[in-house]
Order: sequence, then structure tokens, then C-alpha cells
Amino acid sequence: MSENIKKLRIGIDINEVLRARCLQINRFYAEEFGEEGIPENWYVFDVFKNYKWSDTIEYTKDLKEPEDCPEHINPIDYQVDETTGEAPADFALFKPKKENRLTAKEMYNRFMYEDYVFEIHASAPIMYRGMDLHVKNFYEKYKNSAEFVIVSKENEFSTPSTLFFLSKMMCRFPKYIFYKNDENIWDSIDILVTTDPDILDGIIPEDKNVIKLIRPYNEECNKGLISDILQLNDLSENGEFEKIINYIKQ
Repeated sequence: MSENIKKLRIGIDINEVLRARCLQINRFYAEEFGEEGIPENWYVFDVFKNYKWSDTIEYTKDLKEPEDCPEHINPIDYQVDETTGEAPADFALFKPKKENRLTAKEMYNRFMYEDYVFEIHASAPIMYRGMDLHVKNFYEKYKNSAEFVIVSKENEFSTPSTLFFLSKMMCRFPKYIFYKNDENIWDSIDILVTTDPDILDGIIPEDKNVIKLIRPYNEECNKGLISDILQLNDLSENGEFEKIINYIKQ
């Protein structure tokens, strides 16, 4: 490749490109809330919009200070009543219940970024068996023709788990960009490989573009540079892609 040709900066999105996040969300939502709130077509991008999340009232109890507790309690009083879920000793050991109101959005955030943050973002499987080898070969083949960057919409809670996921699949890409909803990623890349419908139908600068991987939730979105791509590996031996990045066969 000629030295005077600038390498394109190509971002590779994580969710539903490398990481099967939807599968994990569906699995652990069913464990936590049951299957009633799961949409019929559960392969969705907007989890908050498509799954059922309800405002909730929780009751918590704090332990009293040691000096406020009785010195001796009958062991029988520690036995929990199966009907109420409480024990007679609770009155002596705990302060009165506190009411904690949670909105549907707060319940969603707790599920995604607290209770199941590791299961969803770290323990998720790769998109298909053998994909990690395909990604390795793809990177090794084209790394001299384009600058590849891992790109993902993350927050301070999901980032550590996402790094674990990438280490688990032995990711060889040298650069990562983790951005928030209100951040502009286009200053750092020229082309983004993604399934994200918000990006596909969003405002894309004139000198930037996307390569769309087809998923059920983005079929109506803009096609991008290359159409009918299901996996990152489909770009290998793709003449249109190789033309875009000025790939010269060795």
C-alpha cells in the first residue's frame, strides 16, 4: 500500500456484531421478571421500549444500632413466618421499614447495569461459534489497509464488563472507543460497522458512512455503504469493501 494513501479509520461496533447481548438480556429478564414482559419478537434493539418495565415500590429494613437491640433474644424468635416472610425478632433488631419508589426506567437501569451487568456485558457469548477466529483473520488480513477501532456505547458500569468480554474473545484490535449517548464518535472514525438503528437512521456527516449488518430490528434502516451483510466475516473477500479501503493483495 502506498504511503501517501491515508488509512481509513473503521470502527467495529460490539453489540450484535461481536457480542450476542440480546440473547443474554432475554435469558436473564425471564429469570428475574418472568416471561410475561418479553416481546414476542425478542430480538430488539431498544430494550427499555420493547420489554415490560413497571414502577415498583420496595421496602427495606436497616439494622438498629447495637445499643438499641436487646441483649438476649429467644432462638425461636428467629424462625421466619412463611406467610409474612418475617421473624418475631425482626421488630427488636430492625428499624421500621423504609419505602423506596423506583420508576420503570430505574428498574431497567438496575437490571442492565447493576444486578446483571456482568451477565449481560461480560458473560454474553460471541455471535456464533468460530467468530473469534474469523475476526482475527479479518483483522490480520486488512490491518495494513485500514485502521480498525473497537467502538461501543457504554457507561461507567458496563465498561469493565465489556473489557472482560473483549479479553475473553482474545480481541486483537489495538484501539477502543467507549462513548456515551451524547458524545460524537465521528471525530474518531470514518466508517462504522454497526447494527445500531439509532446510528443508521441518525445524522451521519457527509464525509462519514456506515456498513450495516442486517438484524431484525434494523431491516428498514438506511442501507449504508455495503448491503446484505450479516457478519463481519462477510466483508472478507468482498470486492466493494476492498475497493473502499484500497486493499492491495499481497
